[in-house]
Amino acid sequence: MKVKIPFREEFRDRMLSGQKTCTSRTRKLGNVDDSFEAFGAEFIIGDVWAGWELDMVSFYWHKEEGFNTPEAFIECWNKIHPRKGYDPDQRVFIHWFRKTKGVDVG
Repeated sequence: MKVKIPFREEFRDRMLSGQKTCTSRTRKLGNVDDSFEAFGAEFIIGDVWAGWELDMVSFYWHKEEGFNTPEAFIECWNKIHPRKGYDPDQRVFIHWFRKTKGVDVG
């Protein structure tokens, strides 16, 4: 099934180059084998992990989220969620994906 997962423009190059391979969301936006389009490319969801705390995501998977450091992930999360901000205990869904078709950035 085709789903909609919005991404900020700042993630364009990271997604198209394969640096960003997951996205953490406050709700589940797709299932395994669902596809979505972003930045002129098609991606497929390979796995969805439910119930992970944000502090685990920022510590263990910040690189897969497209960031060089946990602090950069936290800073971006705070920008995207200005009212609630980064709560290390907040549980999220991690959507793992890979590009299947489209433009390459290299």
